[in-house]
Amino acid sequence: MGVMMHISCLPSQQGIGCFNKIAFRFIDFLTNSTVGYWQICPMSPTSYGDSPYQGTSAFAINPYFLDLEPFGIDSIPIHLSVQPNRVPFGEIYEYFNNLLRNFGPTLVKKFGNSVIFFKFKQIHAHWLKPYALFTSLKYFFSGKPWFEWPKEYKFYKKIDSSKLPDDVVKYCEYYEVLQYILHVQWQKIKRYANQHHVKIIGDIPIYPGFDSADVWSEPEIFQLDKQLNPKKLAGVPPDYFSPEGQLWGNPVYDWEFLQQNQYDWWQRRIQRNGELFDVLRLDHFRGFDHFWTVPANAENAVNGTWEMGPGKKLFKYLKKYKFIAEDLGDIDDNTRQLQQDLHFPGMKVLQFAFSGDPKNIYLPHHHDKNALLYLGTHDNDTLRGWYANLNESAKDQIRRYFGVSDHDVTWKFLTEIYRSTCFLGVICVQDLLTLDSEARFNTPGTQNNNWQWRMTDAQFTELERMAPTLKAYALQYDRS
Repeated sequence: MGVMMHISCLPSQQGIGCFNKIAFRFIDFLTNSTVGYWQICPMSPTSYGDSPYQGTSAFAINPYFLDLEPFGIDSIPIHLSVQPNRVPFGEIYEYFNNLLRNFGPTLVKKFGNSVIFFKFKQIHAHWLKPYALFTSLKYFFSGKPWFEWPKEYKFYKKIDSSKLPDDVVKYCEYYEVLQYILHVQWQKIKRYANQHHVKIIGDIPIYPGFDSADVWSEPEIFQLDKQLNPKKLAGVPPDYFSPEGQLWGNPVYDWEFLQQNQYDWWQRRIQRNGELFDVLRLDHFRGFDHFWTVPANAENAVNGTWEMGPGKKLFKYLKKYKFIAEDLGDIDDNTRQLQQDLHFPGMKVLQFAFSGDPKNIYLPHHHDKNALLYLGTHDNDTLRGWYANLNESAKDQIRRYFGVSDHDVTWKFLTEIYRSTCFLGVICVQDLLTLDSEARFNTPGTQNNNWQWRMTDAQFTELERMAPTLKAYALQYDRS
C-alpha cells in the first residue's frame, strides 16, 4: 500500500511542511500502518503560482523544505499569519528569502570548506552551478523571469563570470551550500524510510518551467528561436479535467537534438532523481510517445498538433531505474504499446470509473495487476468532495456497484483499494482523513488556491491513531 502526500502538506511551525522531525513521524505512521510506499509531488523549487510542476529547476530541492531547527531557528515569527491548514506561499517567500540570505554567510562559513561539500559540488556541478547563478540573478533582478533580464545575462553561455556583481557571486555560494544541506537532510529521511521498509515514489514532470535554470542554461534542448523565445508551447488537448485542454506554457523539447547527444540531459536528470527517490513516476507519459504542441501565442490548448516523442530510444539509456507511467486521460494504442514494451505499470483512478459505462477501464472488474490503483490523485477533488458533487445517476451506479449506502461510500472505496488485484494501491492522505473539497490540493486549469493545503497538528494526530485500523486492513487483504 501507498499514501500520497507532498512534503509541503506536513504540519510544521515553519508555515510549510519540511524535512523536520514530523517527516520521520510520518514514516513511523506508514510503518505502523503496514504501508510500504510514500508518494510525493516534485520537490523542485517553486515560483509564481507555487506549482511543483512548474519548478525553477529539474534537479534542485525547494529551499522551503529546509529544517531550520538544527540552526537554532525552530519557529516562524509571530507576525507571519499562518493558517493552520494552508501554506501562505507569499509570506513564506518573503520570510525565507530574508532569513536565509541573512543566515547565508553563517552556512557558507560552516559548510563551505568541508570536503563532503566539495565532493557534492563536483558531482552535481552540471546543474548546481547554473541553478545557483540563475537563482542569484533572479533575486538581483527583483524576481523577474530570465527572459526579461538584460541581454548580457539572458544568454547563459555568454555571461562573463568575472564581471558578475559581488552580491550575485556571494549568493551563488550560499545557494550551493543550501542545496548541499537540503540534500543531506533529505537523504536522512530517505534512509530512515528505507530502513523501515518504506520506499519513496518521486514525481517527474515531463517539462521544466519556462522560467527555470534548465531552459536558461541549456536552451538548445528546447524548441526556441535565436532570441530564446518559445516556438511552441506544451499542453494537452481537451480532456476529463478541462474542456479547453491545459495550456502549460512550457517550451517543448527538441528531441532530435537530444537524441544526437544520447539524451544526456535526461540521463543526468533521471540519475539525480534516482538519488532522491526509489521509484520514479513519469508525469504525462503520453508525451514520450507523442506530445501536444500549440502556437506560442495561443490562449488555450484547443488548437494544436501532435509531434513524435523519443519512444523507446530514450529509455534504453535508463534501464536501471524503476518507473511508473502516468497514463491517465486520452491514451491511444501507440502509447499503450510503448508502455507495455517497457513493462511500466500504469495508473487506475476510481473517481474516473463511474461514467455509466460497464466497459469503463477504471472500473475494478477491468483492472490488471501491473497497475497502481488510486482513489484520486493530486489533481482530483477529495473523495468526499467528489461524491458530494456527483449527479444522482453516478451515485446510484456506485451504490449498486458496491452495494452500499451514501453513508458507507468513503470506507467502501478505501476497502476497494486494499482488496484490489492491482499490485499497489495508493490513497491520498486527505481521503484517509475523509476531508471535503476544502482539502483539495490542485484543480487543473485554475490559477488560484492550489498547492496550499496542509495538515493541522490535530489532523496529524488523528492520522497516527488510524495506524492499527490500516494495519488490520493490510493483514486482511494480504497487503503486507
